[in-house]
Amino acid sequence: MAAGLFISSSNAAQDANINGEHLKVLDGFNPYESDVDTTHMDEDGLDTETIDGTVVDNKVTKEYINNNGDKLELTVGVLNNGKQIQSLNAYGYSKKSIAGKDGYFKTEMDDGRQQYKFQYLKDGKLIKIEAPTEDAISKVIA
Repeated sequence: MAAGLFISSSNAAQDANINGEHLKVLDGFNPYESDVDTTHMDEDGLDTETIDGTVVDNKVTKEYINNNGDKLELTVGVLNNGKQIQSLNAYGYSKKSIAGKDGYFKTEMDDGRQQYKFQYLKDGKLIKIEAPTEDAISKVIA
């Protein structure tokens, strides 16, 4: 089941608490959109959720945007019933460490802008950050 929500705000600096994980929102980025996706039964059977190939039962994404149109997207995926995600299936990513976190990294164009993507595991949760620069990722998880 998916639910989208448009958020409008003028807060300058803030923190995000997503699925129990605390991430920093960069100065100048304002809430833009929030989305919750959960695994559920549909008419064709089980509808699974994934984050770049890693299966999760629930993922929450919060998207922020600044005045230049740069996006910051924070996603945290979890498994139900206290289960922990043990490994990542980060298709198209390369191993990398950012701000002391070992994970997977890639860059790609999105709407004509270069996006930097990093994902890692923390306490059995998958955390994925998409930002306009690699330095921005470091600041979000520092």
